[in-house]
Amino acid sequence: MAKSKKNKIHEAEENLFIVEGHLKYHLARLGDKIAKDQGYSHLDGLEAVYRYLIDKYNWLPDQVKRLSVYDLKMLLDDYEKR
Repeated sequence: MAKSKKNKIHEAEENLFIVEGHLKYHLARLGDKIAKDQGYSHLDGLEAVYRYLIDKYNWLPDQVKRLSVYDLKMLLDDYEKR
């Protein structure tokens, strides 16, 4: 039986959310490394990512927290290659 258009859309959404979840987890683990490298002893995960970008680009916290996981990944690409 063929899937309806609505079911295909729901399946595609589910796959997108799974990918975004994996990316967010990866960013959080990178944040743990950033916290260690930068001496953010009171931060970890995404909070360390946000702090790093605030410090690096002089952005406000609300500006950084509005970034998508894809934007965060792109901005941290250079950090990952260290």
